[in-house]
Amino acid sequence: MSENEIDRDVRAVFAVSDEEAAAIAAGDIVRYLPLLAEEAVFMPPNSPERSGEDLRRWLGEFLQNVAVVVHSSHHGETLVTGNMAFHVFRCTWTVSPKSDRKPSLLHFKGLHLLRRQLDGSWKITREIWNLSPAP
Repeated sequence: MSENEIDRDVRAVFAVSDEEAAAIAAGDIVRYLPLLAEEAVFMPPNSPERSGEDLRRWLGEFLQNVAVVVHSSHHGETLVTGNMAFHVFRCTWTVSPKSDRKPSLLHFKGLHLLRRQLDGSWKITREIWNLSPAP
């Protein structure tokens, strides 16, 4: 694989992560779901893992019940090897429940595992994250 191909793949992985943040900020599950591979598994902090229809329902409920402002989203170490990629990210969000509860400023770090699809696109196959102390 040439350096140009690797750079193109890394940019494509960054684009998936950026689109994920944009879909969350928009509260748009229809925009979010195409970013996920069919076999996607999420491992949220202090919660059971989510996959399949359970994951899709859980994401939809989250986006329906909160408003998210993405203050920052940073790409970290990213490695593409064959049809797999891993991507480290850091984000800062304000999450406001649509009920009358107080908004929370959250800092977190995470890891995406992505798989290249037959059409050449990249999709998230695993995601894990946890909260970080304020910088």
